[in-house]
Amino acid sequence: MSVVPLPQRMTPTPGSALWPGPRPRLAVPSEDLRAVGDVVVDLLARLHGTNPVLQIGGTGDLTLVLADADDVAPETTPVQGIDPQAVGLGPRERYELVVEDTGAVVTACSAEGLFRGATTFAQLVRDGVVPGVRIADGPAWAWRGLSLDVVRRFFTVEEVKKVIDLLALYKFNVLHLHLTDSQAWRLEITGRPRLTGDLPFYTHDDYREIVAYAQARFVTVVPEIDMPGHVLAAVRAYPELQGDEKPAHGLLAYLDPRADAALRFAGDVLHEVAGLTPGPWVHIGGDEAFGMPHELYAEFVARALQMARGTGKKVAGWQEVTRSGAAPPADLVQCWVGAGDEFDPEAARKAAPAEYLPLIDVVAESFARVPEDMPAAVAADVPVLASPSSFLYLDRRHAEESLLPDQNARRTEVGFGSYRPRTARELFDWHPGGLVEIPGTARLAGVEAAIWCETVKGFDDLAFLLLPRLPGIAEKAWTPKVTGWDGYRDRVAGHTSWWDRLGWGAYYRSVEVFAPEG
Repeated sequence: MSVVPLPQRMTPTPGSALWPGPRPRLAVPSEDLRAVGDVVVDLLARLHGTNPVLQIGGTGDLTLVLADADDVAPETTPVQGIDPQAVGLGPRERYELVVEDTGAVVTACSAEGLFRGATTFAQLVRDGVVPGVRIADGPAWAWRGLSLDVVRRFFTVEEVKKVIDLLALYKFNVLHLHLTDSQAWRLEITGRPRLTGDLPFYTHDDYREIVAYAQARFVTVVPEIDMPGHVLAAVRAYPELQGDEKPAHGLLAYLDPRADAALRFAGDVLHEVAGLTPGPWVHIGGDEAFGMPHELYAEFVARALQMARGTGKKVAGWQEVTRSGAAPPADLVQCWVGAGDEFDPEAARKAAPAEYLPLIDVVAESFARVPEDMPAAVAADVPVLASPSSFLYLDRRHAEESLLPDQNARRTEVGFGSYRPRTARELFDWHPGGLVEIPGTARLAGVEAAIWCETVKGFDDLAFLLLPRLPGIAEKAWTPKVTGWDGYRDRVAGHTSWWDRLGWGAYYRSVEVFAPEG
């Protein structure tokens, strides 16, 4: 049974199987769950080329049933971490799935749990047959996300929806949208037309469409407005945001807390983005404010955290925000600097073009403080989201060959060149509780992969980097026990037809996954 992530408890019932036919019936118990039913019907149709029929009430080939929380998968390991919906940890995503000759039943205490069970059912269907099985399942970690860089490479609304489809299939529940950076500003802000300029961007309606599509699939959108660094696009559009201080290099800029314009800008933007976002979180970035004096950085981040909380939202930031001393336990910090990926100034000097050489010491100064970040989070009791580049940055080049010659030619072009290439198997060899970058005493919030798009020229490059790696991260975040590479590889190798149907046909044909030795 090629299910990813692997369910907590799965017991086959030999000799039993369901044959739903070309028009499988999906039954939901009430009109209140019609929206969930519509999404499940769409998923089944797209993955399997069938024409499912939704009915309200009664039983179907697949029936969704609501039950008391205490009666749903009580033997599963309880979820840990920080809830991206901010309603508290609990059994919301747990489900049971029973497949018999006469039909399949998903039982859960919420619509979200029913949807998680339905995605498992969808993965069980093979050539029109669903094997008999009894499953009791639920997540290990509450926060299971992907950070998507839409700045360096803009993705259309329809392309972002394809990302959400992939996340939903593998039980991710967060889409972190990196909306602003030095290269571009990708979200409409009222009264600030120069921010987006002539480059593609999301209008308010575009953003609402993305958020609604994600919500329907139980994915929470977390918007990131990166500040006080990574703001060159904003400062070029509105120079007064820099204040009177001249940055250390023409490619650097930061929002100066001594400039009233910068603080007004930050407050206005955070207020507007929070108003557009029904989810409970906003992300203020806070990383790599190169060349910004520490006292100014600490002051700005403290003010930004205060302003973001003032919108009624919870606040996330990259690990550097701990340097402000202003992140309380209600916030969240994201660990991203991975072991083995530390900044090497000498190597940078050898590789950098002449115009970048003055930047190297400035960058090195910031990275010198990295060892202080996670201990500071632990000391402040701030939850830590696991995103270390060592295993969770998917803009890393492939180390193993592809079955396709043209993909082998692209291996040195697509992916961040400063990271050591790693194989799919190497990127599967970790577990959330054992990451060396995060102290064992930290309050772990969950897991979030990241895909940065400096080398991504289009959607096919995104597929090239994300698949087949992303489902492995889903398994680490969802499945409590440590699963082995061989079993995972055998399961995920059977998913390629679904990737094709969902628009991800440019996935990397890893020899480790699709042509194992022997």
